[in-house]
Amino acid sequence: MFLLLVFSDKIHRTIFLFGCCALFLGVMLGTVPTSVPQFILLGNWILEGKFFAKWEKLKSNKLFWVLSAIFFIHVIGLFYSENLQDGLKDVRTKIPLILLPLIFFTTGPITKKELHFLFYSFILGAFINIAWCLIYNKLLHDTETVRDVSRFMSHIRLGFLIDMAIIFCVYFVMHFDEFKLKAFFSSLALYFIIGLYALGLMTGLANLIIITALFLTFVLFKQSKIGFAVLSLVFISASAYFMNSIKNFYKENFDVKNVSVNQDLPLSRSGRVFDTYVFTNQVENGFIVCKNIQPLELQKEWNKRAPNDSFDLKTQYNIDRYFTLVRYISSKGEVKDSASISNLSKDDVLEIAKGISNIKYQKWSFFYKRVYELMYDYFEYKNNGRVNGHSFTMRLFYLKAALCAINEKWLFGTGTGDVQDKMNECYEHSGSPLDKEWYKRPHNQFVTIVVALGLVGLGIFLLSLFFPVFYLRNQLDALYWLFFISAMVSFLFEDTLETQSGLSFFALFNTLFLSRAYYERIKTV
Repeated sequence: MFLLLVFSDKIHRTIFLFGCCALFLGVMLGTVPTSVPQFILLGNWILEGKFFAKWEKLKSNKLFWVLSAIFFIHVIGLFYSENLQDGLKDVRTKIPLILLPLIFFTTGPITKKELHFLFYSFILGAFINIAWCLIYNKLLHDTETVRDVSRFMSHIRLGFLIDMAIIFCVYFVMHFDEFKLKAFFSSLALYFIIGLYALGLMTGLANLIIITALFLTFVLFKQSKIGFAVLSLVFISASAYFMNSIKNFYKENFDVKNVSVNQDLPLSRSGRVFDTYVFTNQVENGFIVCKNIQPLELQKEWNKRAPNDSFDLKTQYNIDRYFTLVRYISSKGEVKDSASISNLSKDDVLEIAKGISNIKYQKWSFFYKRVYELMYDYFEYKNNGRVNGHSFTMRLFYLKAALCAINEKWLFGTGTGDVQDKMNECYEHSGSPLDKEWYKRPHNQFVTIVVALGLVGLGIFLLSLFFPVFYLRNQLDALYWLFFISAMVSFLFEDTLETQSGLSFFALFNTLFLSRAYYERIKTV
């Protein structure tokens, strides 16, 4: 029986397909579900044997070596890294970049039926992911922070993966003729779009709009000039409407209103002198935060209303609660005194205790919360306010530190393992306003490559991305291009290849689409 398992091509192909399906399902569900299927695929590949035949396939395969180059340059970067521990960890994360091409380019082409099974597995994983996130955040917990809504990976990466699930659903709608199947996959696509909105996955929504607009533009430009003109008009109108809505939302929440609470008032309703701070221009719903504050009254009355969540200004005990309280009361359009504490409802007290700083926040969807957070980040940055914890504006300081690191070692970089150490050093020397807990990598894959491996590494990285595009330009289908655009956008917003889930997402889809196109090219030639 063991010999049968080792030498039966049919069994090895079945295990290969099972491992691929598990990998497509697992990439939606976290690191462990992604890692285990790769061990299955590797074990099956080793038991299959035929190493000489596999080597013959690989040694003349330009595409395999170009794709594997990303892995090899990170290995080379180990030789001039001081932090070998981090370097080895990084190289271990990059293993799928060589493992998956090794397996896919020596196992044979994926048939259309097998491809569909892989897509079904991925859609199932996406369905489970979205369902669990909605249940966890909406029913089991009252999650408020948008970046915490994704349970298995970063919310940015989840958005890109859900986009791919939508693309596959649309593919099946166009592929199948039966009305029931078209309706089923149309419903799934709608479910995923609603999931993007409900979970506030802004980057995913933006990417979906980008790839949809580019795809429709390309199709209509080739087939109908009138359709292209109509689409352009619709896109321009929609963009204008969206920008106007964003502008109105910003004005509603951040433009200072001409009301009495925004003027300097002499005394609180208890007769005590108000404090006004001029070091910040914080605004909540159009009401100035650091104006007309009676801190001692706030401390005394709040500690009565919420003794288990008390604060003390003198000892700086639980001082964040004080700042949250001031912002929340401001968002109601009230002065900050003891009377305003009395006016708080039980729900208000609970929201403040959870760290919510705006009365509208609890009524907004995750989408509006995310829009507000981005606007608040920008407003704080523009007015020299706090940047710690603000994902949008912190990226500017990530980039500044990265440019500092690149300036010192621009040709070959710091080495694979020294990226974070060098970034930390640049944060310290530049006097960055970020706290140490926010000393992060650049959050841009291209910039991260330059920091680690220099301009030489970036050149090789770009070659590995764009050589396949030119080499297989006649065999690549629309699915690849939609994935490729999504991958490029993800590289701009995060270090996609620096985490297991992000790297598996890229390596898996990139290898799948390119290997199918490669086998098509061989067949054509």
